[in-house]
Amino acid sequence: MGSVTDLIEEKLLVLRARGREPDAFRPLVARYDRRLLYYIGRILGRQADCEDVLQEVWIKVYLRINSLRAPEAFRVWLYKIAHDVAISHLRKRGITEASVVDDEAVEEIADKDTTNELELLDRAESVHVALKSMSLPHREVLTLRFLEDLDLAGISEVVGCTIGTVKSRLHYAKVAIRKRLEEMSHE
Repeated sequence: MGSVTDLIEEKLLVLRARGREPDAFRPLVARYDRRLLYYIGRILGRQADCEDVLQEVWIKVYLRINSLRAPEAFRVWLYKIAHDVAISHLRKRGITEASVVDDEAVEEIADKDTTNELELLDRAESVHVALKSMSLPHREVLTLRFLEDLDLAGISEVVGCTIGTVKSRLHYAKVAIRKRLEEMSHE
């Protein structure tokens, strides 16, 4: 997203979808379908299940859109639903979320991280490959931050942790992805 016009248009579509106007939900799906599929794929790691999970997400969004009080919060709300459905799917398969370092203990380090965030996007294809080798919590925060352009508060809400934990995960994820990209460049 980005432009003010896009945000206003999205808010109007959400309001219309809440009113169950027949042609309002389809444009919302068109805006987010591919991006959600990518995000879900980063969580599940198995493409075979992604389409089913995506379908479940859209059904939940359609059924719950009336509960969304602030239409401008649609994107964060949407990704929260996608996160919850994907994690639930993993649990049904008997897979637990990957363990991570003690994020809370290293919040101060994350606050000092001055890495140019766009640096990671310069080599997009390599980044996508490197993402696959990361733990779920790190993959997820990087995807939400750099590919979905969510702010720290939005990411915190989607993944259900503190902003400090998000900062920490981002810090460690950036370190890990830089290391993996360096390894890949020497292969």
